[in-house]
Parts: sequence; structure tokens; C-alpha cells
Amino acid sequence: MKKGWTVTIEGRAAAALDPEAVLEQMAEHHTVVSYADGLISTTSTVPARTPMAAFDFVYEALSEALGGVKLDIERVEAMTEERQEQELEISNLPNLVGLAEIAELANTTRQRVFQMTANKGFPAALLELRSGRLWSRPAIENYLGGRRPIVPKTPSVIARAAPEANHARVKQASRRRVR
Repeated sequence: MKKGWTVTIEGRAAAALDPEAVLEQMAEHHTVVSYADGLISTTSTVPARTPMAAFDFVYEALSEALGGVKLDIERVEAMTEERQEQELEISNLPNLVGLAEIAELANTTRQRVFQMTANKGFPAALLELRSGRLWSRPAIENYLGGRRPIVPKTPSVIARAAPEANHARVKQASRRRVR
């Protein structure tokens, strides 16, 4: 029974190539071609019984498309279409956070997070853009997990006014954030 295989072949061409011509000749195999500085990379999808049979088929098609130009293969990869779909679902971008996201994670303000960035042990920013710095979310979560929790102080209110006024003051004081 044949499966769909995605085959990638990368190598150095012995002579200059026209990647558009290679792409055109291999179009029926849903091929993607990259070419720069003599290095060509092709990824094609073909039906075959085994990964070796898929590779052989794509290699023959690529050899024809190269028109006799010798190719020194540096990398080959064959995987099922299902596996390729799974890999494509995984993001290759790091999970980044800025000041606002860190403030949310730490349950504090952006201003306080800006102050925290100067603390010894605070993770270094991975990127610095004109719009601000970005950190690795796992590094920030690890840092925040290792901090001592801040226990809010009980507001100290002296009861010298009428009970209703004291009650309002106590409510107001308990809403304030302790920093």
C-alpha cells in the first residue's frame, strides 16, 4: 500500500542552475525549490511504498530537472505526509512576552515590571525592538515562580471617627495595592 511521502533533498550544484526551470519540471510532484550560493534544496511529495522508494523517485525526477548538472547531496529527509503535518503545526518561534504580559503574569503594573528588570537575576531580554524589549515566557515564569510571594500588609486605621466613616476608610485602604 502506498503512502504519501515528503522528500527533501539538499545539495551543492557543480554549475549554476535556474531554480525556476527545476520548479517547472518538478511541478507535478508539488515541489518547493530554494537556491542560493550553489546550494539547492527541494521538497517534493510523492506516493510510494517505502521512504527509500520515495527518495529514489524524487532523486530521478530531480536529476532529470537538473539537466545533467552534478549534485553533491548534503542532506536527505523523507517523512510521511502525516508526520510533516504534525511538524508544521509546531511553532518554531519562541514564546515571547513584553512588559504588559509580564505585568499580567506577576499580577502587578508595567511600571513595577520595568523596575524589576533591573533586579539581579531577572532574565535578559531576547530581543530589543523600538517598541520595547521581549523576554522568553518560560524564563520569566521560572523567575516569577522563584520569587518570594509578597504578603500585603493589613491596613492600620485608627478608629477615631464615626463607625460609618471608619468603615469607608478601611474599605478604601484594603483596596490599595501594596508594592
